[in-house]
Amino acid sequence: MMNFNGQVILITGSSNGIGKRLAIDLAARGAIVAGCGRSIPRLKDTLKEVRRLSPSSTMIGCDVGDSEQVRGMVGKVIADFGKIDVLVNNAGIGMRRSFIETDLKTIEDIIRINYLGAIYCAHRALPSMIARKSGHIVNVSSVAGLIGTLNMAAYCASKFALNGWSESLYHELKPLGIHVSVICPGPVDTGFNRDFHESEPKAPPNLIVSAETVAQAVIQILENKQFEVVLPHSLALMSAVKRHWPNLFRAIAHRRFQAHVVLPEK
Repeated sequence: MMNFNGQVILITGSSNGIGKRLAIDLAARGAIVAGCGRSIPRLKDTLKEVRRLSPSSTMIGCDVGDSEQVRGMVGKVIADFGKIDVLVNNAGIGMRRSFIETDLKTIEDIIRINYLGAIYCAHRALPSMIARKSGHIVNVSSVAGLIGTLNMAAYCASKFALNGWSESLYHELKPLGIHVSVICPGPVDTGFNRDFHESEPKAPPNLIVSAETVAQAVIQILENKQFEVVLPHSLALMSAVKRHWPNLFRAIAHRRFQAHVVLPEK
């Protein structure tokens, strides 16, 4: 088991779900956790639990979709702790609605938070990592970044972009001593997905993973320096099938999805 004692780990979206669970688990392993999120009350709840395990940890209110807020947040973490060893880009929002019925403001918000938010955080954290020739960036993506899913066009676009950016960044940063990883879970049993529980097409129960499972997978990524992990294994297999037989996979997926396509309301 990797020793995280003294490591400063910045986790975005720490107020609930995967981010909160990961903050607690890493604090229990000795890390100094710097979390951020938009909900101050929920951040305070996270901080209470994290500080029982890691008294030096902190939480900072920040909307990662705002580059100026990110500048201040990352600057404060580096000023307070002198470094960032690990950046986990976990913050994200989602939706499940046909593209034509989704207003442009919602689409822009999804792209800004899910994709640009990760870019803003990495752009601010990387100079100190490069100077120290050490660091690790973990991007929490989704299977929706590997497989296009009905009624999730904007969300899929943000996660496909995150995956492509991660792969490019991997090649840029590995020679500089900095690791880049991406984790792609399927539906996660958090408030994020429970909001869409009744939306079609519904995720089969066997594909749903817990926040605890994703958090432990992130820790294993940090330990083993893996580039990509897909959860659960059945979706990893499905993603592999799509890579090797894309036309066949698309035909099967279309047959599954077409029953849930409805004419948009005016």
